[in-house]
Amino acid sequence: MTDVKPQFSSFLKSNGYSVTKPRQSLFDLLAGKEPMSMHDLCAAAAKDMDRASVYRTIEVFEKIGVVRRINIGWKYKIELSDAFAEHHHHLTCLNCKKVIPINENALENFIDNLASDQNFKPTEHQIEIQGFCSDCIKTTL
Repeated sequence: MTDVKPQFSSFLKSNGYSVTKPRQSLFDLLAGKEPMSMHDLCAAAAKDMDRASVYRTIEVFEKIGVVRRINIGWKYKIELSDAFAEHHHHLTCLNCKKVIPINENALENFIDNLASDQNFKPTEHQIEIQGFCSDCIKTTL
């Protein structure tokens, strides 16, 4: 995907928010990277903002659609929404909690056909497949 910083700025402004250093910093931490836990986000952003500011900023980002949560059991990770990243799904390791993004056209075609067969207009979807990554298969199974 191309540089999404100008798009981010426009997106915030169109939703009534300004670009601040903390908002830009968190966006940059998430751009083009694997989903991050709140713990990891707070640690990565520690030099720019405190923990409460990270949580408040992510709350705003979720509200306006900059980020989305990937639920992993009762925990979650944060990633940029489809507005700023290519649409994809996830493979989640039940052992190490690694999240592997997958983009599969056959899966998207299946979803489109399924919705069409039911005369249904989907607006959003997420698919998460849980199991064990190759590293955990080698060491634990």
